[in-house]
Amino acid sequence: MKIVVLMGGENLDIKGERYPLYMTEFNEKLILERQIRALQTLGPSEIIFCVRRSDVQDFNVDDVIRQIAENAVCVEVSGSTTGSVCTALLAAERIDRDEEIVLVAVDELIDADLTRIVKRFREKHGDAGVVAFRSVHPRYSFALLDEDGFVCEVAEKRPVSKHALVSFYYFRKGSDFVLCAQSVVRKDRKIRDTFFISQTINEMVLRHKKVAIEFIKNDQFHPMKTEMQLAQYISQLHEQKETFLH
Repeated sequence: MKIVVLMGGENLDIKGERYPLYMTEFNEKLILERQIRALQTLGPSEIIFCVRRSDVQDFNVDDVIRQIAENAVCVEVSGSTTGSVCTALLAAERIDRDEEIVLVAVDELIDADLTRIVKRFREKHGDAGVVAFRSVHPRYSFALLDEDGFVCEVAEKRPVSKHALVSFYYFRKGSDFVLCAQSVVRKDRKIRDTFFISQTINEMVLRHKKVAIEFIKNDQFHPMKTEMQLAQYISQLHEQKETFLH
């Protein structure tokens, strides 16, 4: 298995410096470290980080990553792309083969057993797999299910169900993802001028591939795309620590 980590997102002003939000440190661990620690439980041969060149130049993020993960590979993103699909395709030569891949966003943590989730995808013989929680907020993408409980459609920014998706996408073959991502770009069906990873799931469905879904509790999902979301996460960690101490 290989994992692709997409590292865009907002920067946060920390003591006068605009550090990437994922570089926020709490209890001597970066948000980035927490994400990597969770992903390593999947036993990947490589974790491929698609990181902004400006973050490498300004903050030496590539060196930070290599200190945390020996199996890390950094792919620099030289400028803005037309969405996460295009960013992920920069790593195509490393994932365009018949092995499993998982794509995640660096600023969305899942506080759940990732190995169990992937095991369930395999048990269901899924060609792809997504993870959902309950929400109807239009900031997310949403999955519709068929009568057998498999995904039959994904809608980006449109609540067609209560099954909101986190940024954790599994593909049994990396070559399937690359093919579907290229098809999304070729069709030029942007959503708000952007190509989203969720659109590749619809391409899988069109190819009659089986897309499994696993559910997590809402308190197991921690988006950190804004300073408010980051503050909420740190508050939760404080509460957990206090509960543990008492």
